[in-house]
Amino acid sequence: MSDKKENAEEPKKPLLIVSESMRNADMYYATRFLAADPFIYLRFHHELRDILIVSQMEYERARKESIVNEVRSTLDYGYDLKMEELIIKILREEHVEAIEVPRYFQLYTAEELRKNGIEVVPVEEVTLTKEREIKDEQEITFMKKAQSACEKAMALALTVIKKSTVNGNVLMENGEILTSERIKAHIEHALIDAGCTCDGGEPIVACGKKAADPHFSGSGPLLANEPIIIDIFPRLKVERYFADMTRTIVKGEPGKEIKEMYEAVLEAQNAALALVKEGITCREVHNCVCDIFEERGYETLRKGGKKGFIHSTGHGVGLNVHENPRVSDNEYVLRKGNVITIEPGLYDPEVGGVRLEDMVLVLKNGCENLTRFEKKPEV
Repeated sequence: MSDKKENAEEPKKPLLIVSESMRNADMYYATRFLAADPFIYLRFHHELRDILIVSQMEYERARKESIVNEVRSTLDYGYDLKMEELIIKILREEHVEAIEVPRYFQLYTAEELRKNGIEVVPVEEVTLTKEREIKDEQEITFMKKAQSACEKAMALALTVIKKSTVNGNVLMENGEILTSERIKAHIEHALIDAGCTCDGGEPIVACGKKAADPHFSGSGPLLANEPIIIDIFPRLKVERYFADMTRTIVKGEPGKEIKEMYEAVLEAQNAALALVKEGITCREVHNCVCDIFEERGYETLRKGGKKGFIHSTGHGVGLNVHENPRVSDNEYVLRKGNVITIEPGLYDPEVGGVRLEDMVLVLKNGCENLTRFEKKPEV
């Protein structure tokens, strides 16, 4: 009897991506070449070989900077070709009759390739996206560097708030009203000084009832005795990796509801962190958080709540600030090398919001918390 499996897996089709790499994390991960204009990447899975095709203007830089096996110039195929003509030439030269493409591949390009006899198969997740879920030592070093910058910016923001004075119920800095915008400026300047950018969006500094909208970036005066959610998610300018951290603080005396919300969020976060390790599903971590909130009488999205805990427990972090795995109601099994956030939060439009977020590295028997910044509700 033959040892071959009757239903042996069909060899994977070559992967074709046509994109820039400033915002496309898969493209940057595959090539480590940063460019604002679209270029071509072709990976042959079974041959462990890949090709990068860039304009002549970018050729020398790509040859020096990229990690791709073979770098070619578009001029190798002729002058002033349309993108579709260029791709067809490349595929024919490589004897490729069928390709996989990511879901965002342009429809017009796909149709032109099909007209020329090339099978185009869109895939929900390309191999690169899955590879990015596990971070190696170098990636973890980059993320620790980003987290260090994040914590310095957070420390500066809290120092400014702590030193502020109170006029009525409004915080003041050097005789002027202290606003969300002003704290965000402090944060952004600190991040720039540390070699970071805010590519993922401006930091969140949301106060009082405005903090009940989880992704509202915040605006206007900061108030005494009210919760202030500060969420910072910088990206290293050179290395391109993100960090992500949230703290909630109050200048003055928080009200009873906010105190209770903070205690619940801290308990839920600690319980989730204690659960994280290789082999645990995201659903188990998420349900742990939901259980604690529901036991304390708060609504959750799991039970159809429109306030309370209304988002997932966390998300992967890396070349994108939000990437796989999503720590929510799903069966993804955590693996050693995942870097995820644990960020339970509670939100009430009549009161405000509380969120705490740490970034952790999943290990075989637990996790390493990459976030060292203290958690104190009052400054």
